[in-house]
Amino acid sequence: MPHQAKATTGKRVARQGAMLFSGFALAQVLSFARNAIVAHWLSKGDFGVAAAILMLLQLLETLSDMGADRLIVQAKDGNDPRVVATAQTTLVIRGLLTAAMLLALAIPMAAFFGIRDAAWAFAAAAVVPFIKGFLNLDARVAQRTLDNRPQVLIEVVPQAIGLALTVPMLKLFSDYTAVLWLAIAQAFTATAVSHIIAHRRYALAFDMHHIRRLVEFGWPIWASAFPLIAVYQGDRMLIGHLVGMEGLAAYTAAFMITMVPGLIAAKVANSLMLPLLATAQDDGHRFAERFRMMAEATALMASLYLAAFIIAGGTLLPLAFGANYTGLANLVGWLALMWSMRMLQAVPGAALLARGITRPFFTAGLIRASGLLLAWIILLSGGGLTGAAAAGAIAEFASLAFITWLLNRIDMPQTNAEPYHLGNALAVRALLMIPAGLLALGVNIAAGNSVTLLSTATILVAVSLVVITLAAITMPDGKRHLLAMRAMQAR
Repeated sequence: MPHQAKATTGKRVARQGAMLFSGFALAQVLSFARNAIVAHWLSKGDFGVAAAILMLLQLLETLSDMGADRLIVQAKDGNDPRVVATAQTTLVIRGLLTAAMLLALAIPMAAFFGIRDAAWAFAAAAVVPFIKGFLNLDARVAQRTLDNRPQVLIEVVPQAIGLALTVPMLKLFSDYTAVLWLAIAQAFTATAVSHIIAHRRYALAFDMHHIRRLVEFGWPIWASAFPLIAVYQGDRMLIGHLVGMEGLAAYTAAFMITMVPGLIAAKVANSLMLPLLATAQDDGHRFAERFRMMAEATALMASLYLAAFIIAGGTLLPLAFGANYTGLANLVGWLALMWSMRMLQAVPGAALLARGITRPFFTAGLIRASGLLLAWIILLSGGGLTGAAAAGAIAEFASLAFITWLLNRIDMPQTNAEPYHLGNALAVRALLMIPAGLLALGVNIAAGNSVTLLSTATILVAVSLVVITLAAITMPDGKRHLLAMRAMQAR
C-alpha cells in the first residue's frame, strides 16, 4: 500500500478510534454514575437483590448470543439486505426465547438467592430481552465502512436516559424495583434509537441459506457462552448463594468499577478492530501489520489500567459507591488483573472472527470456566471474595495462554516464506503488564496506608509515565507508524 494511502487510512482509523473510545467511555461513565447513585441510595441488601436480577438477565442474554451482528461485519456479503433481514429475524427469535426462559426461571432463581419475594421482579425482567429483540442492525452495516456513529449513539443515548431517570425512579420506588424499571427504559430507548437512525427500512426474512450460515458462524460463539457465564456471572451466583446479598453487593461494586475499561476494549474490538482485520483477511502482510499495531495499543492500555487500579482502586471504590464498600483494595486488584487479561484477548478475538474462525471460543470459554470450580473451593474453604476473584484471574490467564498459542497456528495467506507468528507478537507485547503491575504493587506497599487522594493521583501519574516510556522503548510498530505519519504531515 502506498505511503499516502497508509497515512490516509491511519488518520481515518485514528479518528474512528478516538470517536469509539470517547463514545463507549462516555456510555460506561454514564452507566457507572447510575450504578453509583443506586449504590449510595439503596441499602446493601437491596443493591444485592438488584445485582442478582440484572445478573440473571445478562446470563440469559449471553447464553442466547449467536453472533448475528458480527457476521454482518465479517461476511463479504454482509451488506446484502437479505442477510441483514435474516439476522434481524434471529434477533427476534432470540428475544422471545430469552424472555420465556426468564419467566420460567423467575421462581427457582429467587429461591436460589434466598429472596423469594423478588420472584415477580425476575419475571418482569423478561420485558428487556423481548424489546431488544427488535433492534435494527443497520448500525452494524455502517460499521463495515468504518462508520461507527450509529453504534455509538445506540450505546450512549440509552445510558444518558437511564442516568436522567435514576433519581426520579429511586424516589418513586426507593428499592431494587427502581433498577428493574431503569433496565426496561434503557432497552426501549436502545431499540428506538436503532430504528430512528437507520438508513434502511426494517425488514425480517427467513432465508434458510443464510440461517445455515448464521448457525455455522454462530454456534461456537453460542456454545462458548455456557462456560463464559462462569467468568462473568457464575462467581457472583456462587457468592450470592454462599455469602449472601451483602457479599454479592460488595463483589458487584468492585466488579463494576473494574469492568468499565474491559467492556470498552471489547466494544472497540467489535466496532473497529473487526472491520479493519476483516478487510485485510486475504492479505497476510496487511493483516499481521494491523494485528501488531492493535496488540501494542491494547497492551499499553491494559498495563495502564492494571497499574491504575492497583494504586487507586481501593480509594476509588468507596468514593463511588459509598462508605459500605471500604477495605476492598485487594479484591479490586485481583479483578483488575482478570479484566486486564480479558482486554488483551479482544485483539486475538477480533482476529479470529475476521478470519471466520469461531470454534476456539468454546475451548477458551471452557478454560475460563475452570475458574468457577476453583472459586467454589476457595469460597467453601473460607478464602472469601478476594480468593474468588483470584480464581477468575488464574482462569483468564490460562485462556489467554491458549489463545496466544492458537494464533501461531492460524492459516494466513503468505506473502513470503516466513510465518507471521501472531501469537508470539501478542505475547511479547503483553509482557509490558508485568513491570506495570509490579511497579504499581511495589509503590503501594512502600506507601502503606498513609496516602492521601492527592498523593495517590501523583503516584498514579508517575507510574503511568514510566509505563508509557517502557512501551515506547519496547513496541516498534506503533513508533514506526507514528514517525511515518509525522513525516507525511511534514511534507
